[in-house]
Amino acid sequence: MQQGSDTWTRAHDLALIYTAVGYGSDKHLADAEITTIKEAVASWRPQDSEEAISEIVMETLAVILEGDADDEVDRSIRSLKEALTIDQRKKALEDAVRIAEADGIFLDSERSLITVLAQIWEVEPTFDRLMEESSVELEEEPLWSLLHDIALLYIVVAHGSDNKLQESEIGAMIMRLGVWQPDLDEDAIREIIRDALEFYATGPSKEDLDDSSTAILDTLSRSQRLEVLNDLVFIAEADGEYTQEEKNMIEVLAGVWGVDVDLKRESV
Repeated sequence: MQQGSDTWTRAHDLALIYTAVGYGSDKHLADAEITTIKEAVASWRPQDSEEAISEIVMETLAVILEGDADDEVDRSIRSLKEALTIDQRKKALEDAVRIAEADGIFLDSERSLITVLAQIWEVEPTFDRLMEESSVELEEEPLWSLLHDIALLYIVVAHGSDNKLQESEIGAMIMRLGVWQPDLDEDAIREIIRDALEFYATGPSKEDLDDSSTAILDTLSRSQRLEVLNDLVFIAEADGEYTQEEKNMIEVLAGVWGVDVDLKRESV
């Protein structure tokens, strides 16, 4: 379902924001968060059945899981600013905080999104009060991010086939990783690659690598996964030797991610 369709309602806008807060950077919705989201939506639609509320929440979760929902969430935030009264916006903000706290962990990313809500909805004093009253400890984001997962797979393909890592391959990684988060400068990108290299040096298990592959599958859209595969081909070719082993690794990932990539270039 898309915003602007006949069946997209104000409750969908609210549920989308609530789900974005709960799903956050950990890419997970705990049972307590789902329950709290449903309760929050139900408080706005007391006439709806439990099944109808669940359907609204599942429809908005599907939007989040598409992997590129930031614009959709932003549209919902701004639409609700116009549609809700100041008191309703305060209530919606309180709902968002309850959802962020529901799993007992108040992540920094959750707070950041709620801060944006408070600013756009012009209810900063309510946000300040809620933060003062919160008994849940604010937890900073884990040091390992999706960019680290992508960087790790870059390294696996570049180094794993010949046990060498050339400067040209590092340069290709910096170039491609920077495309994923353009606001990062080269030093920050190199830091991510260093973190991934340090982890790779410990000899990660197949399960560890599968975790990174799964994180990419669960978080990125199909077209974005295709971009990662194109990155891997670019990096594999950076040292001038596109080997059959590198090609095989990329083909395996393509199969796991359910996308096709052009691997017809000549390998050695």
